[in-house]
Amino acid sequence: MSQDGRAGARAAQTLAGADASDACWYVRAAGEEDVVEVASAVAELLRELGGMPPAPDAMRAAAHALLSDGDTGAILVAEAQGALIGVLAASWQTAIHVPGRYALIQDLWVHRSWRSRAIGADLLAALCELARTRQIGRVEVGLPQEHFARVRDTESFYRGNGFVALGPRMRLVLE
Repeated sequence: MSQDGRAGARAAQTLAGADASDACWYVRAAGEEDVVEVASAVAELLRELGGMPPAPDAMRAAAHALLSDGDTGAILVAEAQGALIGVLAASWQTAIHVPGRYALIQDLWVHRSWRSRAIGADLLAALCELARTRQIGRVEVGLPQEHFARVRDTESFYRGNGFVALGPRMRLVLE
């Protein structure tokens, strides 16, 4: 990731009333040293969503490609006590219907034991700050499928962070 991709992506947080050694985390730009953990976290996300993750080598290669080309997108991680506890991967998109470029969140995952502590919101805030430095004025995300048990919670999380409904997405896989 480029140097400007790292700017502003660090934000320390402490939970009120919690032991600081258990509650401190920070958000930073992912690096090559994070590829294995990032791919593992995204695989866990896919399993939670009821999907089947691709082969680990393919996921690591995709994470590496995203990290090596800052013009393609960004990967941010949340870390606590030296462990990865959250991941946000986004790609920079260009479309005729959106003036300029926009960010598309591909993956957002927080470790189960760290959820509901604003880590996801911090990852989003860091992405928005990074996007602004790149003159990107819009962030989009696709929601999980309706059969996902916590789809309403996911939608509520994004709404609580300023997102508005845009409509469903569909996909065609080309082989």
